[in-house]
Amino acid sequence: MDKDKLAKLLMATFLEELGEHVRALNRDLLALEQKPSAADRVELWKELFRSAHSLKGAARAVNVELIERVCHHLEEILTSARDGQLTLTPVLFSLLFETADALENAGGRLREGQRLDDSPIAALLPRLEAAQLTDETPAGQQTTGEIRGQKSEVSQRRVARPESSKGVESGFELLPRPSKTQGVPLQPTEPQSPAPAAPLRAAMSRAASASNTVRVPAEKLDTLLAQSGELLVARRRVAARDEVLVGLRESIGEWRAEWKGVEKPLHDFLLAHERGESLEALPTRAAQTLARAGDRIRQLERDLERLTTEAVSDGRQLDYAAGSLDAEVRRVRMLPFAEACQGLDRAVHDLARATGKEVELVITGGEVELDRSVLEGLKDPLLHLVRNAVDHGAELPATRLERGKSPCARIVVSAALRGHQVEIVVSDDGQGIDLAALREQVRRKGLPEPVDDRELTRVIFQPGFSTARIITDVSGRGVGLDVVQNRVEALRGLVDPISQPGQGTSFVLTVPLTLTTLQVLLLTVGDQTFAMASSHIRRLVRVRHADIRTVQGREVLLLGDAPVPVASLADTLQLPHGEIAPENHVPGLLLTVGDRQVVLLVDEVLSEQEVVIKGLGARIRRVRAVSGATLLPSGRIALLLNMANVVRTAHGRRSSTLMAATAGSDAPSRRRLLVAEDSMTTRALMKSILEAAGYDVTVAPDGQAAWQLLQERGADLLVSDVDMPRMDGFDLAATVRASSKFAKLPVILVTARQTDADKTRGISVGADAYLVKSAFDQRHLLETISQLL
Repeated sequence: MDKDKLAKLLMATFLEELGEHVRALNRDLLALEQKPSAADRVELWKELFRSAHSLKGAARAVNVELIERVCHHLEEILTSARDGQLTLTPVLFSLLFETADALENAGGRLREGQRLDDSPIAALLPRLEAAQLTDETPAGQQTTGEIRGQKSEVSQRRVARPESSKGVESGFELLPRPSKTQGVPLQPTEPQSPAPAAPLRAAMSRAASASNTVRVPAEKLDTLLAQSGELLVARRRVAARDEVLVGLRESIGEWRAEWKGVEKPLHDFLLAHERGESLEALPTRAAQTLARAGDRIRQLERDLERLTTEAVSDGRQLDYAAGSLDAEVRRVRMLPFAEACQGLDRAVHDLARATGKEVELVITGGEVELDRSVLEGLKDPLLHLVRNAVDHGAELPATRLERGKSPCARIVVSAALRGHQVEIVVSDDGQGIDLAALREQVRRKGLPEPVDDRELTRVIFQPGFSTARIITDVSGRGVGLDVVQNRVEALRGLVDPISQPGQGTSFVLTVPLTLTTLQVLLLTVGDQTFAMASSHIRRLVRVRHADIRTVQGREVLLLGDAPVPVASLADTLQLPHGEIAPENHVPGLLLTVGDRQVVLLVDEVLSEQEVVIKGLGARIRRVRAVSGATLLPSGRIALLLNMANVVRTAHGRRSSTLMAATAGSDAPSRRRLLVAEDSMTTRALMKSILEAAGYDVTVAPDGQAAWQLLQERGADLLVSDVDMPRMDGFDLAATVRASSKFAKLPVILVTARQTDADKTRGISVGADAYLVKSAFDQRHLLETISQLL
């Protein structure tokens, strides 16, 4: 192997090892922060030293000097802290967590071929050097409050941007609106975010790395090797049948050659017999050949019977060996659920501190195993749901005490096997989903209002919906839960929210154990073949036009005592199709997805079989009605339907369609915006951006002028700076809210002010969104305006 290939191989191995050590550092630092028992502390110190020392050696091996130096300083700090020469204060813990984040960021940069000179890890070196020299606050380092407000680039992305996995950089600032009884903003004590229990930590430490390689336990490989041996024996038995087949072929060849020699004399003899000519005796050679033919036929029958019996036996053996090997290969791909939970404890820890809450994370069922592809697909949804539970569900400690709860909120992530599926529940004991706020948003957007609270709860999965009262970088933009639904449904799973006001919210995710194979029903619509998961099909019905009724404007089919919505699969998928003739029966499939039922009409039902599912290419990955494809024995391709999306669409509740239709009916050109900004340059820029987006924009140089223009001309939305002459943005927002005419006018404050006091005041005067100019992004401004309108 040449030097370049060896260097690349070593770097790939190092990056995988770096990821494992960073996860171990986060896990053990979180556990150490909770002040464990003396025995546990000894073990944690050993693990922390092992992670830092191993990573230092690995960095030296691949010549990454910066990481080596950071790990050396990390060892020195840990040594001083262990020996009592350095106190593990919250400030120091924050520095250690930043170091773990910076190491993770460095790994990402190295993976992309970037330099580390200007990375967060380079900026941390002076602070690490200072920290190991003194027991006081390290030189040049901020106080505890400052560190919470000014974390490293990596930590900010992790804490404050739930959509960071999509590469979205937000310009919003965190502004939790105080409750009516809250009064003065709380100065919380140190929030608690306990590390996972010891069994879970052990399961997580054994979990495989989330990379292109996985670590496989030795016992799995032993079983796989044994099954491979069984398959080898079966292959040899099948090979032995080749000798029998060769012997049969040679015997028949000899018979054919012998027969060819007597075929003409025998033919002539038979023709003479037919003409009535006098016949001499049958030629001797022909007579001998005919005499032996009977013996040959009987021997051939015996040989074929023996071959058939052995072939059937070999087929069973081969089928058993291949099936066992396939099962073991699948088992090798299975990883513990704890793998998908890596990083959740740190995310809860950071977000709890940022929001001033106390939160305990509990993970159960970490040993339940799922296919690696399912596990990878669950990581983002779990992160979204856990962050959502901290931000939306968990209340502030004082609020929880007022409600008779423990000051520390509790979030539980659990996994359990349910047949061939896994049920994952993310639950919290917080305030529950604000159904009144959801109904208000449904009305504002002009959408059909669900009567049932269960259906109303599902509105949270529609893009643009949020119960947050102000838009920040953590919440309020309605981005997150729609991503959760899309990701889970892409795994051929379901997600169902259950909320009890004042008691908490649970999200129940049901996903298959594997995505490789699936039992499906094949059917046709037009000239296209589709595959539908058999687990969702309850029965096959034959439908006539006369059987269909209309109830409250919807077509239904009476099955038993309950009317079930009926729809054409062609209509649902927007495919061309013919009308149903009144006298014809059309195949229909009664489907159940969650608690929804629908009858889908199709052209023809073909067969049910187990198929191998292939993922979609990048070009059609976003087709929501389709989640995969399979190659049929005929060579045709059948698309696997996303049943959750298909049933939701058939029910007429496809959120993306509703939202798109609403947006299209309210074109931006019909919306009037008022912009208050004292800077001429900024005012011109803002006007240009908004007019380019199709809005009718009026500008004002200060708050007083804006208030006069608002009374004279009106507006659909107000965008205002804060620092302006005559009337500032805070006073303008307060004046708007005090007006009976404009009390519900959406107000966005765009300002350079970013202190907690300014944010709190922005909430108190009634702003709907608070955008900070230092992180201004016109896309986020337009998204916020679109949502508020």
